[in-house]
Amino acid sequence: MKHTISLDFDELTSSFIERLKLLFKNSKAPRVTIVLEDESDEDETTYLLKSEANRTRLMQSLENARQGNTIMPDLEEFRKLTHA
Repeated sequence: MKHTISLDFDELTSSFIERLKLLFKNSKAPRVTIVLEDESDEDETTYLLKSEANRTRLMQSLENARQGNTIMPDLEEFRKLTHA
């Protein structure tokens, strides 16, 4: 069973935890994992998409990849250059 609950930080109280325990009390799983996420943090993609220039470049790169228009580097040559 998977639940996503969004709440304000000040709502994270001991009574909330007790209600969570009730929610999962009949669960067959021996453990419950709780993931806390600070929504003010942006992931890299969200950050990059804010700029119109970055957005255009990322969208073009995705389209190129979909069309198979990619460049495969020569890994042996790369290793020679980086381990010289």
